[in-house]
Amino acid sequence: MKKVFFALMAGLAVFACTPAEYDDTAIKEQIDNLDDRLTKVEEDLATLELNVAGMKTLAEALKTGKYVESVVELEDGTGYTITFSDETTIVVKHGEKGATGEKGDTGATGAAGEAGKTPTVTVKDVDGVLYWFINGEQGPSVYEEAPKFSSVDGNLYVTYPGGEPVYVGALTGKSIFDSVVPNVEEGTVTFTFVGENGEPGDSFVLPLAEAFSLEIATSVGLAMNQTEVEIPYTVKGANATTTVDVLAVACEAVVEAEVIKVSNIAAGAQMLVFADNGEGKTSIKKVVFASESYSVEAVDYVIPAEGGHVVVKGVSNVPFEVVIPAEATWLTQVVAKSPFELTFSAEKNEGEERSAKVDFVRQGTEEVLMSVTIAQPVAKAFAELVWDAKVPFGSGQDRNMTMDSEYVYVAQAAGGNGAIKAISIADPTQVKDVKVTTYTPAGLDNGTHAVTCVRMLPNTDPAVNGGKDVLVGSNLTTGDGTEKLTVYVWSNGIDADPNYFVIDSGVRRLGDKFTVKGTYQSGELHFFDFNDGNTVIRVNMKDGVAGLWGTPELAYATGRYAMPVAGASNIGECTIHPDATFDGDGNPSAALLTTNAVNGFFTQNSGNAYVASAWGTDPKLTQTWGYNFFEHDGKDCIAYVKVAGDRASAALNIIEDVNGAADFKGTLEAQKVLFTAPVNGTGNAGHGLGDCATVVIDGTRYIAVMAQNIGISLYKLN
Repeated sequence: MKKVFFALMAGLAVFACTPAEYDDTAIKEQIDNLDDRLTKVEEDLATLELNVAGMKTLAEALKTGKYVESVVELEDGTGYTITFSDETTIVVKHGEKGATGEKGDTGATGAAGEAGKTPTVTVKDVDGVLYWFINGEQGPSVYEEAPKFSSVDGNLYVTYPGGEPVYVGALTGKSIFDSVVPNVEEGTVTFTFVGENGEPGDSFVLPLAEAFSLEIATSVGLAMNQTEVEIPYTVKGANATTTVDVLAVACEAVVEAEVIKVSNIAAGAQMLVFADNGEGKTSIKKVVFASESYSVEAVDYVIPAEGGHVVVKGVSNVPFEVVIPAEATWLTQVVAKSPFELTFSAEKNEGEERSAKVDFVRQGTEEVLMSVTIAQPVAKAFAELVWDAKVPFGSGQDRNMTMDSEYVYVAQAAGGNGAIKAISIADPTQVKDVKVTTYTPAGLDNGTHAVTCVRMLPNTDPAVNGGKDVLVGSNLTTGDGTEKLTVYVWSNGIDADPNYFVIDSGVRRLGDKFTVKGTYQSGELHFFDFNDGNTVIRVNMKDGVAGLWGTPELAYATGRYAMPVAGASNIGECTIHPDATFDGDGNPSAALLTTNAVNGFFTQNSGNAYVASAWGTDPKLTQTWGYNFFEHDGKDCIAYVKVAGDRASAALNIIEDVNGAADFKGTLEAQKVLFTAPVNGTGNAGHGLGDCATVVIDGTRYIAVMAQNIGISLYKLN
């Protein structure tokens, strides 16, 4: 290296004679690179010499049976400090994997270099003797004087005892050791050499000394009035000279093999226990004594009826086991936390109220230390039956109903003078007549049936009907045009005569059923027209006055829209989602039409023209009536009645409105059922009609449901 350095200095002397403006930056960079290279060569050579010395010590350890006391990684991560059982310490480094060297120059003490290569210096066992191997060639025994290494011009030379320097290769790459890996569990340290091409090569193993430590409980729990105890101990890494002694305070202690016998234990007793291996290593542990303490929080432990968990908290310095009665299969321990926090869980309880006494038993015994009782009430049904009633009419005369906070109203669809019965919600045996009057012409004796359908109009004016909702009804027209649709409005209550409005609607059969949109002050009644293209007639309400679109005195009124239902019967009902959108002419975006044969869902095509997305005779949706929309317990719900195919039974169905107005049809198809229950009674429903109504009374929602010639059932929601 000096030769190259001097040559560069000579070059600098020549450049110093050139004009002053010469830029010598390039020369300075060459000098800096040279310094870096010199530093790297010196570091590599120092690492090699360090590892050669360490290898000789390791060889002696293999020969004499010494073991490794500790392996500590160097702070820079380049190797390890290794301490042996005789306190001998060495440092070995694993360096970095080197690149292929350049072609070597002619050395001061060696021949012209060959193409550079990463040298390998390792040790191998040959017939029980360790030998040096350099670039795969065997050298002298490791137990003899170690070889000497030197560097010239970045090339490595080795000199064996009594020999001359021999070229090894370019001084690059790892040096002797590839890795040193201790394994505490197996008690070994594995030394791996660098092999060919810088990859891991041969390896050998030395035993690793077990760490010296005293293992003993540092806290000992005592039962009440207990003054004696035996405490086991172990000493890891013990040798033949290891001793164990104890210093006792407020107690007496005797050390025996692997156990300390303690007696006369008083309040505040404790011990210092010493383990000494006779070679300068000591392990000390403090042992304290504590009387047993255990308790559990005195609270009611209740798992919710819908299912969930409960956390039992307490304190205990006594090991215990949790015992759940075998018959309490519903109860499960989920998580145990320290020091005392136990979680128990159960699924929804749909049976009877249940409880279980959970014991905390001293570990390894049957002694019950403490107990808790975990209970779970019964999950309430979504709804429960309040009463059943037969309709006070002749057979099959009950088609429709509605309700307010006092009565369930049923219309008598039987021709002649109309009748409407009001059944008390509080006591269904109490029934009264809604006041009706025969008008001339076109009073309650008008049409095929004088009155056939009743509904409630929401009222926002406290001056109307005492602020209560208003009963509204209709007749059933003959369908030949000789009688008109009549709408009746009890603006002054059910004990006063109703107002009535004759609707000139043409040749149509209307009034079997109708639905309400809006309020008494501003709303609409939707009637299904069977005889003329299945059109829905919109009768408008304004401050209790009813009229059709085009009626001069009701210029605000709207008209009709066509929703053809193929194969329909003469019973119809139109349902529009309460959040549906309407165009400027009052036409909804979609609607559900029901007959006693088929159900069809219709979407707006253009204006008041609609296209069917029919379900036809889908058994889930045919013969379903009286759709009501409401919110309960955080869920949007839809209630309706479903009449069986043989018309001999019916059921209340409540489903979750999962899609809202955005996809009313998808909600009906999904049928996410929340509750279903029968309409109690027997009979045959004739046309297969049913109806459903809902109201909130004193914060509780009630739902009345009926089916023709079967009966009425009242449910309340929990």
